[in-house]
Parts: sequence; structure tokens; C-alpha cells
Amino acid sequence: MSKSSVLAVLALVVGVSGLGLGAYQMILVTPAQSGIKHTWYSSDNTSHYAGQAPLDIAIDSLLINFSVKSGESVYLHFNTMLHVPGSVSFTFNFVLDSVILRGSPYPDWIIEQTNSTLAVSLQLSLDTVSAGAHNVTIGIYSRDAANYISSSSLLVQTYIP
Repeated sequence: MSKSSVLAVLALVVGVSGLGLGAYQMILVTPAQSGIKHTWYSSDNTSHYAGQAPLDIAIDSLLINFSVKSGESVYLHFNTMLHVPGSVSFTFNFVLDSVILRGSPYPDWIIEQTNSTLAVSLQLSLDTVSAGAHNVTIGIYSRDAANYISSSSLLVQTYIP
């Protein structure tokens, strides 16, 4: 067998192998499905006082209606300016489908400041939200009626990890 015939056969084998791998990749391997699927956003520039209610006060003006598909997780991101003219703590909780997410496995964000105004940013990722329609907002609580939030925004994203 001549040198050129060997090279031709080798080139043919490499070409067929490449064609086979390409076909395998296109036909049998599914494309990556991970990433952000949908985004919802709400903002409110008004002030919301915590009051002295025994329960969290849900901020209805930030309420977001969203939907989750099977296999998706939910990411929540809340930003606000917190004003604490006194010395009493302030508590934040996400409120999902009118249920306050409090206690294990959900965090309570408790901020204890005195005579302060500070930026607050809270994040929560949930992989236990069922498929279907849902709503979410933020709940606030403080024992001092002078404490309040302003310039708030809420972001919801569904994603596949």
C-alpha cells in the first residue's frame, strides 16, 4: 500500500469519526436547560411604617404574581432603605402565597440599629415552590411605630439550576 493510500484511509477514518461524533452531539445529547427562565419586578417609592401590629405587615404595593414550571427554582431579591429613628429591632420576612416564610428552613432577617438609615438587601433561593401560579411580597415587623422602609424593590426570577 502506498503512502498516499494510507493517508487517504486515515483521513477517511478521521472524517467519518468526526461526522459520527457531530451527529451524536446533535441528535442524542440534549442542550443545556439551566439558567434564568422568567423575571418579574416591582418597586415602590413610598414609605411603609411597621406599626405596632402583633404580626408582620405585608407590603401589598410590592406584591408580584408569578408562575413556576416543573423543575424550576425561585430566586427572591428585596432592596429597601430602612429608617430606624429609635432603638428597636426591625424584622423582614418574605410572604409567599400569604404565608410568612419564617422559621426553619427560612431565615428571619432581624436588624438592630439605633438612630440609623441604612440600605438593606435580602436574597432567598427556594427549590420547594410547587409548579403553578404564586404571589410574593415582603413582610415587616417592629415594636416601634416610628420605624419604616422606603424606596423598595422586589425581584422574582425562576431558573433551572
